[in-house]
Amino acid sequence: MFIIDFDDTLFDTHAFKRARLEAVRELGVSEELYWQTYYVARNSANGFFTYSDERHAEVLAEQGFDKIKIYTALNKVTESKAKEVLDKETFVFLEKLREFNVSMVLLSLGCPAYQELKVKNTGIDSYFDRLFMVEATKNAVLDELFANHSGPAWFINDKPVETKELSEQFPQLRAVMKLSPNFSEEDYIKTGLPYFKTLAEILAYVRTNF
Repeated sequence: MFIIDFDDTLFDTHAFKRARLEAVRELGVSEELYWQTYYVARNSANGFFTYSDERHAEVLAEQGFDKIKIYTALNKVTESKAKEVLDKETFVFLEKLREFNVSMVLLSLGCPAYQELKVKNTGIDSYFDRLFMVEATKNAVLDELFANHSGPAWFINDKPVETKELSEQFPQLRAVMKLSPNFSEEDYIKTGLPYFKTLAEILAYVRTNF
């Protein structure tokens, strides 16, 4: 089984956010305010992931901007740019993983409805047997998956601390990470787990160690 993360693994989330910034800057939103309101929109008071086009538009509306115009600008990016900012190696990577003839699971952290929209707009959902979008942690999904799966499972992710913690909690995981600009290389080194810059390198590692 392959369990694969979406943001910053298969999807260039950094480029996606920059495209969204450019869209709302045309409506007068400064870069500083964009990021300030992004972080407010991203999480609820209890720590759940709540980010969506509508939620960010609501937060910017509280700063005096037209909610409908902001929503329209952000949603246009979600609808038209998602496929463009996929990692250029994603489709080939997924096609090659399918050749192993094992279950493919996408496990994404974020507002479920919004994550599903992003994923489907990229066109990669057809490569997966199951899609999980979770707003809190990935632990419960892994519990469910391993309740019906014996043996190891590959886990391809970008977040060092999360990957390390899940690997310790679920020793069946064979984790390999893709470098993200959100973390330093030292963060990856500290985990003691394998990591690579590209999906092609991850594929080569999987082929060697499958």
